[in-house]
Amino acid sequence: MPYAAFLHSHVSSWSIALILFLSAFLLESTGRKKISKILQNVLRVFYILILITGIALLVLLKFPLAFVIKAFLAIWLIYSMEMILVRQSKGLLEGRSKAMLWLQFFVSLVLVLLIGYHII
Repeated sequence: MPYAAFLHSHVSSWSIALILFLSAFLLESTGRKKISKILQNVLRVFYILILITGIALLVLLKFPLAFVIKAFLAIWLIYSMEMILVRQSKGLLEGRSKAMLWLQFFVSLVLVLLIGYHII
């Protein structure tokens, strides 16, 4: 029973976090900086929820290697999301760094989803 609760909380937190990330990014790019800042702070709360539920799932599953790798990839994904938003708000998201951060975001997102849904 606790496994299902943590799993659903984890998946829901990720879903909401991705929606908040895209919303904050789009609001920042349209000039609505105050609302974007609020969403970024709410997103940071969801990062914490993701980490707590993810660690709980790792403990319940007794640390299988695939999910330990997924955990590191998820931290990389959270890092890339945060860096995209922070650099965009400071006006530093341009050129090669922009491409590299978005590439990191998409690669880590795809890998996390593939491992999380047992495709690889």
